[in-house]
Amino acid sequence: MYNSILLSVALQHWERYSSHALAAREAAATLAKSAATPLQVLSVYEYEQIPEMRVPHDLAIRHRDDMRQRTDSLMERRMDDFIAPLKAAGIAVKTILRVGNPREVIVQTALSVMADVLIIGSHSKRGIIDVALGGTARHIISRAPCTVLMVSPKA
Repeated sequence: MYNSILLSVALQHWERYSSHALAAREAAATLAKSAATPLQVLSVYEYEQIPEMRVPHDLAIRHRDDMRQRTDSLMERRMDDFIAPLKAAGIAVKTILRVGNPREVIVQTALSVMADVLIIGSHSKRGIIDVALGGTARHIISRAPCTVLMVSPKA
């Protein structure tokens, strides 16, 4: 059936996981169990822009590096928490954390891991044009090298 299953979830700006991420995780778990295939879980995030400060250059660089390291550590913790139920269910999981633009990185990762199926949540917090299908999801569907399974939470 599927040899390479990739689940992509947005974890950076959520204190709690969105219902879309939880629904996507449930669908991915079901596929991974039935295919007896390890599940690869991707989360793409960006570093926050640090306002320009009037401090010595080396101090500004150290501050930026410290902020990035904190963000990396936070994302690792969020990913570990997100995949804990998958591991508890006996599903082999490989985590992938990437920095960059989700629209580009998700498609690139699907290519690099030779995903047979990419699972994403279908949600949007933008304007009326993106209500039915989020802008990132629409971009991914049009460029993904594999089947894309969009998951919505149960009503």
